[in-house]
Amino acid sequence: MNYTYFMLPLSVLEKADRGSDESGNFIVINDNKIYRLHLIGSIAAMELNEESGSGYLILDDTFSTVLVHFQRPLFSLFKDIIKGSTVEVLGTIDVYNESTTLELNNIKKVSLERYSYNKIESIKNAKVISK
Repeated sequence: MNYTYFMLPLSVLEKADRGSDESGNFIVINDNKIYRLHLIGSIAAMELNEESGSGYLILDDTFSTVLVHFQRPLFSLFKDIIKGSTVEVLGTIDVYNESTTLELNNIKKVSLERYSYNKIESIKNAKVISK
């Protein structure tokens, strides 16, 4: 079964096998290919480089961290987002220097209530997919 935008804790990225096919990069958990993730966490570091037209952030969900990279067209999404903001991230699995990273598709700032709800959902999903 293939999933798109599956919500999981970041710690699964460290344990998951990686692969690539005609649909793109993915992680594999118990024979499930996951191409895109829906993550929740806080921004531990962030840089928007106007000169190169690219940026990155480090997303921390208290279990682990992941590098999320993006290009200039997405800079407008960051007008209210700063280091320490709690955010929801949608992204595509990518591999850089033998590490699993995420290419940003969308990001939005979220409330503590939304963060708590999504955190519980991601833990529940990790248990379901690990069976």
